[in-house]
Amino acid sequence: MAWTDEYINIPFQCDGRDRSGCDCYGLVCLVYKERLGIELPDYKGVFTDHDIATLRRVAKEMKSYKEKWQRVQTPQLYDVVMLRTGAYTWHVGLVLDNHRMLHVMTGINSVVEDYTGRYWGNRVEEFRRWDRA
Repeated sequence: MAWTDEYINIPFQCDGRDRSGCDCYGLVCLVYKERLGIELPDYKGVFTDHDIATLRRVAKEMKSYKEKWQRVQTPQLYDVVMLRTGAYTWHVGLVLDNHRMLHVMTGINSVVEDYTGRYWGNRVEEFRRWDRA
């Protein structure tokens, strides 16, 4: 059994930060806390619904906090892949290896998917690593 199995099928929930439901960044926070013992800033209260104004706010928050994450060219386990959907980069997944990520989004429970595949391949913006220093 892979460690990721315990994170598969967590339901999507706007602004969720625990096993009862997570948004994409909430899932990253949950894994970092439980697996790495790192409490990330949770930005609770930003992703409250799917309104376009909310998505713009999420994209703005992601842009402001990404400087706390080091940009990397070669992703490793626990790095974050930042993904564009539509006009905004507002979705994230947790890198598992050189082509798979753990993520959750509207309409799907948390799942492992290929971020180089047909759907996600042209949406990858960059990879970021938490600066633990």
